[in-house]
Amino acid sequence: MEYRDQLKYIKSHQTTGGERRPERNRGRNSGKRSGKKRDKRSYEEERVSRELPAKPSFLNRVLVFVQAVSAVVLFGSMAILGILPMKYMAGLLVLLVLLLLVVKRKQKRALRSRKKRSSGKGLAISVSAICLFLSFYCLKVNGALDKIAIGEESGKYEEAHARNVTEEPFHVYISGIDVYGDIKKESRSDVNLIATVNPKTHKILLTTTPRDYYVPIPGVSDGQRDKLTHAGIYGIDTSIATLEELYDIDIPFYVRVNFTSVEEIVDVMGGVDVESELAFTTGEEAGAIVEVKQGKNHFTGKEALAFVRERKALAEGDNQRGKNQQALLTGLIRSTMSPKILIHANGMINSVAGNADTNMSEKQMKALIRMQLDTLAGWDIESVSAVGDSSGKKRCYSYKGGPLYVTVPSESSVEEIKEKMRNVCQ
Repeated sequence: MEYRDQLKYIKSHQTTGGERRPERNRGRNSGKRSGKKRDKRSYEEERVSRELPAKPSFLNRVLVFVQAVSAVVLFGSMAILGILPMKYMAGLLVLLVLLLLVVKRKQKRALRSRKKRSSGKGLAISVSAICLFLSFYCLKVNGALDKIAIGEESGKYEEAHARNVTEEPFHVYISGIDVYGDIKKESRSDVNLIATVNPKTHKILLTTTPRDYYVPIPGVSDGQRDKLTHAGIYGIDTSIATLEELYDIDIPFYVRVNFTSVEEIVDVMGGVDVESELAFTTGEEAGAIVEVKQGKNHFTGKEALAFVRERKALAEGDNQRGKNQQALLTGLIRSTMSPKILIHANGMINSVAGNADTNMSEKQMKALIRMQLDTLAGWDIESVSAVGDSSGKKRCYSYKGGPLYVTVPSESSVEEIKEKMRNVCQ
């Protein structure tokens, strides 16, 4: 082989080898480089895992503990208050547990992640604050209910307290005292309403008896007749006994309110919608000058009080005033039976405490509230007024200065009311 041919042969073999060797070298080198990258990544992961804490920080553990304690306090406060139905209590328990689990999950995710993640501190603090606030709210409402139910402390109403007010029909005497301030002041009863309540059928009958109704006062007047309003001078039980004898019923409960409580309750509820039978203007002696429209009116506390106090501007005088009182009470009942009572409950109860009292036990009041929250049912409310002859004067047992204008009862009116009461109680 000539020299030139040998050179060509050598060069051709060198080119082929040069092409193959680099391919083998590149494969080996790339493997080494990828292995090094994998080793480096594994090292970094191990290093980060060693740097991450094995458990939540002391602060996070404290926040979880505080949240758990505040949740227990809230649940206990709700149980003490005792107005939430069992299904709501079960739902509350589930919600509190879920919120606690969410915070713990956030803490675990924050531990495992190299990225900056929320560990749930804000949520834990917020939930704890809300739970403690609601706990305080529940205990405050419970204390106010205890203050209103003064009859339970007297020990005079054991038979009334044995009644199941969520199953059995009952009568409540609602007395409106013509004073401001302390509910314990002795005064005539200007408002004499009987609420006949059937909790099973959700029916209420509101019966108004005129303050000047000419009736005997049991245990006081020895058969002599007097104005119904004068019975209040001898105590709430005397007024109840007078109405029990008139309508031949048993009235186990009473609620007594004054001007202050009516005005404040309406304002706390953000006003009240009242249906008026007549259009009229109240006078200054009623507390405020109010242009009352026939039909629906929205009253503030002062306006509502003037509406139920006015009688001089009314052709039927005290009879129409009694109907106006029924209209206001109907509006208040509809407001308090709506879900918004949950928002205004604390303010309403605080306004009533000290300005109202009842012999219904705290347990019975809570049972009625719990029943309403459980069903959220509407109520069928009917109103009726006793009538009579108001044209003459008669001598009254409690007043020795001479005859007074009175309303002599209409027997047919009284009998009609008795029948309506029986129908509601069936």
